[in-house]
Formats: sequence, C-alpha cells, structure tokens
Amino acid sequence: MQIELYYLAGLAVILFLLYMSAKKHLWSKYILLFSFILLNGVYLIWRTFYTLPTVGIISFIFGLLLLFTEWAGFTQSIIFTILSWKPFKRKTIPLHSFRELPTVDVFIATYNEPEDLLKRTITGSLLMRYPEDKVKVYVCDDGKRPEIKALTESLGAYYISREDNKHAKAGNLNHAMSITNGDIIVTMDADMVPKINFLERTVGHFLDKDVSFVQAPQVFYNADPFQYNLFYEQRLTNEQDFFMRRLEEGKDRFNATMYVGSNALFRRSSLEDIGGFATGVITEDMATGMFLQTDNQKTVFVNETLAVGLSAETFPELLKQRDRWARGNIQVARKWNPLKIKGLSFMQKLLYLDGIHYWFFGIYKMVYLLAPLLFLLFSIYSIQTDFKTLLIFWFPAFFSSMLAFKRMADNKRSVIWSHIYEVSLAPFMAYSVLSEVFLKERGKFNVTSKGIQNDSRNFHWKLTIPYFVLLLMTVVSLCMIGIHLFTPIQIYQNTEMLIINIFWVVYNALAILIALLITVERPRFRGTERFTVKRSATIANNHGLEIPCTVMDLSETGGRIRLNKKEYDRLQLQKEDIYLNVGKAKDIKVKKQWVTKEKDSYFLGVSFVDINSDQYKGLISLLFVESSDIYSSRVYAKASVLGALIQFFFKTEHKPKKLVRKTIREQTSMDICIHLAKKTINGNIVDISNTGCQVKTRRRIDQDTFLIETEDGKKTSVQLHWEKKKGRHYYYGTSFGSNHIKNRIGA
Repeated sequence: MQIELYYLAGLAVILFLLYMSAKKHLWSKYILLFSFILLNGVYLIWRTFYTLPTVGIISFIFGLLLLFTEWAGFTQSIIFTILSWKPFKRKTIPLHSFRELPTVDVFIATYNEPEDLLKRTITGSLLMRYPEDKVKVYVCDDGKRPEIKALTESLGAYYISREDNKHAKAGNLNHAMSITNGDIIVTMDADMVPKINFLERTVGHFLDKDVSFVQAPQVFYNADPFQYNLFYEQRLTNEQDFFMRRLEEGKDRFNATMYVGSNALFRRSSLEDIGGFATGVITEDMATGMFLQTDNQKTVFVNETLAVGLSAETFPELLKQRDRWARGNIQVARKWNPLKIKGLSFMQKLLYLDGIHYWFFGIYKMVYLLAPLLFLLFSIYSIQTDFKTLLIFWFPAFFSSMLAFKRMADNKRSVIWSHIYEVSLAPFMAYSVLSEVFLKERGKFNVTSKGIQNDSRNFHWKLTIPYFVLLLMTVVSLCMIGIHLFTPIQIYQNTEMLIINIFWVVYNALAILIALLITVERPRFRGTERFTVKRSATIANNHGLEIPCTVMDLSETGGRIRLNKKEYDRLQLQKEDIYLNVGKAKDIKVKKQWVTKEKDSYFLGVSFVDINSDQYKGLISLLFVESSDIYSSRVYAKASVLGALIQFFFKTEHKPKKLVRKTIREQTSMDICIHLAKKTINGNIVDISNTGCQVKTRRRIDQDTFLIETEDGKKTSVQLHWEKKKGRHYYYGTSFGSNHIKNRIGA
C-alpha cells in the first residue's frame, strides 16, 4: 500500500502544479484538461470491466444503472472540456460602421409582474444610447392591465395588448411583431434593466448580413436562494453565472449560442423566415434560437454585462423556474429533435442535445444519493471492489476533475458546490423529467414571481420531505454501522465496501443538509434592492445650505449617508426639509429614518419622499443604466461547505430584525435593571428612539414582555421583538408602551 500512496501523492502534486501553472500558461491548461479526460477514462474503463456486482441480479442491475450514470456524466464533462478548451472573445463592432443605423423595436414581455418592476425596466430601456427616432420601446402586456398602460404611456413608451393569451410569451412576442416594423427586435424580460450601452455593444454585429441574433448574458443584481438563505452573498456566485458566462461563451465558438429569453436582439427578417418565435412548447427561447442557427446563419454571444435583472428570489420560485426549463427542453426534443433538424452542424446538434441531456441530472443525482444507502440498509451493491483498488483508480479521476473543473469554470463553480446545487434540485427535477417523458404532462408557462418581499422567515416544509427521507435513511444506516462496529452483531460481510460507502454517504449527507437549510427562507424586508455605491453627494435646503456627504448605499426608495461629526452637527441644526443631490438625481426630498455612530462618522438612514420622474430617471441611471460593472467584477471569498453551515446557524436570528425603522434611533450607553417574572438581571441600553430601544445583557431573556428600570428608579414595560446573540452577549429589540417613554426614562 505504501507504493500506491507514493503514486497517488506524486500524481496529486503534479496535477496541482499544472492547475497553478494553468492560471498563466495555456499549455499547462491543455495538459491538465487532457489528464482529466485520460484519468477519468481509465477509471470508467476499470469500472466497466472490473467492478460490476456479481452478488445478485438486483445488485447487478443497480450496478449497471450507476455505471451508466457515471458514463453520462463523463460525456457531459468531455463536452464542457471542448467548450472550455480555447478562449473565445468577440470584438465590438462600432455603430459608425453602418451607413444607416437599423431601426430597433424593444419588446418588454409582461403578464403579472409588479408595476414598480416594470417601471424600472421601461425607464432603463428608454435611457439606452441610440438615436431617438431609430428606437421604440413596447410593453407587451398579456395581463391587459389599465394601470400598466397608464404607466407605459406616462413614461413615453408604447403599450400593446391582445385579446387572448394564446401561446403565452411566444404568442405575445409574435403579436407584437405583427404590428411593428423595426429592423431589429430586442426582447427583454420585465425585470431586466438594460445598461446605457446595450445597443452600442450589440447592434454592430448585424453589419454581417448572416447574423440572425445576438445574445448578451443574463446578469443578476440580487442574491439567489442559495446565496441569500445561506448568508453567502459574498462567497457564492449566482447559480446561473456558470451557464450565462462560461458555457454560453464556449457555445459561441461553435455558432451554437443559446437564446435565453431576454437580453437578445434579432434580425426581423430572420425571425420572419422561421415563422416568428417558436410556439407549442414552454421554452420558446431555446427552439427559436435553434431554428435561427440553421442554414449557416450566424449567432453572436457578447459576454458583457449589458443588462441586469432579478434572479428567482425564493426556493419555490427557483424550483418552478427549473421545472419549466426541464419540461420545456424535453418538449423541444420531442417536437423538434436537434439530430433531425436540417441545416444544423454536427457540433450544433451535439451541443443542443447536450443541453437537453443536462436536465436528466436529477435522475442521475438520485442514483448517486441512493447507491450507498441501498448498500448500507439492504446490502444492495452498486459497485464491487476493494478499498485500495478503488482509491488507486477513483482518487486521480476525482482530484483531476476538481482541479480541471475549477480552472475551466473560472472560479464561478466548484465540483463540491455543483454537487450541492444538484442535490438540492435533484428530487424535483427527477420528477419533472420523468413525468414529462413518460406521462407527457402538458406543462403550463408559469411566470417566475419577482419583486418578492416578506417580513418573516418561511420554512417550506413540504419541499423538505425528500431531504428528510434521505436524511432519515442516512441516520438509520449510520446507526447500523455503529451496531456493526461497536457490538458483536455483524451486519455487513464486506468490510472494505463498508468503508467505501461510509465515506460516500457522509459526503452526500452534507449536501442534503445544505439543501435542507436552503428551504428556510430569510426575510426580505426591502421592497427594492440596495446597492453599495460610495458616491460623493450633498445635502441641501431651500436657503443655499450645502453639506458634503458620501452616499454609502442606495436604492430607489432610500439610502445610507455618511457624514463627519462637523457636518452631522450642522445637519442637526436644520429644522426644515432637506434634499439629497447624488449623480443625476437632484433635489430629492429625504426623510431621516435612523442615525448610528461608528468611530468618527455618523451614518444616516433616509427614505425618499415624493420622487418626480426626472429624479427617478436619475436614480435608475445611477443604480442600473450607467453603473459600473459591479455585477460581474465581484471578488468572492472561498465558499466552504462547513463555512456555510456555520454562517447559517450563527447568523439566523431567533426573531428576524426588520431593517427599516420608523423613528430615528440614537446610540447611547445606559445601565438598567431588567425585571423578569422570577428574577432581576442587569443590562444596558445601547440605542434608543421614541418608540423602543435595544437592550444588551449577559443572560438570556425568555419572556415577551418585561420591565426595565433606569438608575434613577424610573420603570417602564417593553415588548420584545427580536433576539440576537453576539459572543457572550444577548441583544434584544424592544418597543415601548408609550411614544414618550424616551423622556420618561431620562434618555
């Protein structure tokens, strides 16, 4: 065994050195990728001929199923390697290359999205740099809502509706096509806000008469359920970034860019040649893009952040979205098999087939999850070998996969987090695919809800059922292992297979546990997303006063402002209305909500009052349209599985604290006595307002109402609202029984 360990250690060192070198040297990357394919190929050949179970027909069948699953995953890895083999970047073609600029129609398809969400997208679309007489923005409303029509017309866009909702989104877009005439058609989802240079960076590609459509990635400014519910916004990338930025770029090299439903531009004549947007399936985007790539038509992927929008905000909405995509891909395969589409190249057919094949990952992952459990619970083998031999073949394949995948994914995804994502979705995607394949269920086009706001934590217990079943099976299997190891009762005959499956089941259990945590939705108190901006600004009044400040973060409804002590004292003297000037947003009336002090700076939370149209445009321009590319240039810290568990349990509050206060809260330090039902404890008020205070204690308070007493003997009753523990101290948010209690307790 010593020689084998030297071999594995030496191989691991070589692979790691190649991985590090591949950051700068392309030849190292090629050797690493070749090693990855070679080592995994050797492993699977060994698996095929030497590890199929021979202890019974059931074990043999399940062994074949697991082997097929591994080969299926290997084929996907080969295709990903092909896509990542060579970097592929597009050059921008400037608009002045045209003799005459094409006319552009922007279609914003909507059904039931909130008005404020649409207002943002319409405003951003109208702010794109392009000659005004050459571009028109249309809101295509299948909801037929009078308020949306009024909003659209008030902003200067055009409103379109139709009598029926036949063929859902595709029918909506086709109807808009039939009554417009722009040379280029842009499709935008209702939540996607284009940046000011969207048309400048994309329209130029249509100078090539063979280009049928241009796709920009969907980039998301909010945290998805994986990032948000695990408190991992600064560590995990958005779950869709991997496809939108890495895979789409690789597909572009083979003229196989996938149309993803938004942020895309089409040559009208090309769309008309294929009869418009494809109908009869719930993923019209994939089918439409595929037809537009036939007969040597070209497509372009512009890998820049040219529009930003909202990703699915809750786990149920994410599942609904993925269910639609999975069913839609299978519907496309059934109706228009890519292998039978004339005019597609071999690589185009292969890549579309691979895209459809991907959605079977739920079935494959369930096989991986059940395989060790079936052995531990029922002695059903899925692989039959000894531990040493498995280590010799499996470890090089797995380690090379981790390194190669990380290098190819450009740190946007890792093998372990891919495993967690797939485990989280597996039970539901397996059902979606199986029901669509065998039951041929006719799935409806379900719109993903956006702009969700909730003040409380939600536990989606129905969604946890498959996870709890898997965890229960895991716990029972671990108990059986304990009985086998620590009692005279011998349950398992093959000790080496037992060791293999122990490692396997623990690895899966960690992913299942993370999946379980994702179903616990954190509150989303804010109605609009808040962005870190750090912009110089001024606070003014109607009499010429200007106080310099820094806007630290900002949204469409408010912000956080930093002032030094001198400027804060000047602001405190103002008894009249104050106004904020930041960027193109001028003279916004603000209302102070809260104040905190950190070192020598004061931070002021403000809400905006009665914003007019010009001020709103200024805010949208600052936050979305002209903002720097913060969405794709974020630097993420290392995301560990153990860290995710620790983050969740340390940051999850017993009673979530609402972010926005209705009254200004001032920092203080006031010793108090806290009178509980059966005891009195010491505490300290750390901040206070007219309606409540934050209390710090060393001992936990276990009742909802109690008395606090100040040093001068004044007492008042308070209501407990939230609880948080930091180090050895407990912090409690409370409200007073009277709005004037601040004066009563001497603050």
